[in-house]
Amino acid sequence: YVPWQITQEMELTEDIIAQRIEVMQTYMPDGEIKGTQANGFIIHRDIFDQYLAKKALEAGAKLFLKTKAQALENKVVIAKNIQIKARVIIGADGPNSIVGRWINSQNTGFVHTAQYQMKLCKSLRSTKVFFHKSIPGGYGWVFPKQDLVNVGVGVSKMFKVKPQEALDKFVHYLIGKGVIKPDILNKTGGAIPVGGLVKKLQCGNVLLVGDAAGMAHPITGAGVSNVVLCGKIAGELAGRAVLQNNLDILAEYEEECRMLLDEPLMRARKKRKTMEAYWSNGNKELAKTLRSSWIAFEEYYQ
Repeated sequence: YVPWQITQEMELTEDIIAQRIEVMQTYMPDGEIKGTQANGFIIHRDIFDQYLAKKALEAGAKLFLKTKAQALENKVVIAKNIQIKARVIIGADGPNSIVGRWINSQNTGFVHTAQYQMKLCKSLRSTKVFFHKSIPGGYGWVFPKQDLVNVGVGVSKMFKVKPQEALDKFVHYLIGKGVIKPDILNKTGGAIPVGGLVKKLQCGNVLLVGDAAGMAHPITGAGVSNVVLCGKIAGELAGRAVLQNNLDILAEYEEECRMLLDEPLMRARKKRKTMEAYWSNGNKELAKTLRSSWIAFEEYYQ
């Protein structure tokens, strides 16, 4: 899911959009169901990434597939079968970033996720988010894609619960409620950084973007909109730095990204710590805590 505001920064072609969304429904552990206006889109993430790669190629980029960066030696990137002397290096290589390791700037906190693609019993116009004791420190989601749906869970690493086990329980519940059919069409999963921005977004000629920089929202896990904004900043500054032969320009990246993201991500990080601390309490007390820790409620912004 991405909010409609992303279209102010980039085009979403029709083949990228799986479904338009108007409402997010939040299911609380005490039984309350909260509806929130959430105009946006469920996107095909694979087509979205391929579209960006195609646009980069059209602009003159070269794409090396299956070429994993392994080390940085004397400003030369050592990769499989190739060495690249780069004026600027942008690490957009995920939550366990190799590039982040090179500059000693890595993520600290994680939520681990597991997701199935399945079939819906009937179409949905909204996204659904479920908070339940069996999905500790996170939530379950139901994101419709016409007659298909992404069903997943995110579980905080601090709890001794495997995301796959939590997902199977969640799927069993949804099948019983007549939301989804039992066939599993695809499986995905991975780590989402939830500790906020890493300590350094820029060091020398290296910039970090996206999950490598800790740009995901610590409560929702959402990160596409943030990386579109900061990715654009990184690209523009890298271009200017090379064209003007002045790498000092790259220092602006840290300042601009922190101005955009530091406050909202730090707020969310504090909310996450509170939420995790109260997770073992009863459903009513947990629900009260969640109302001040989840974006659907006014208390979150107070």
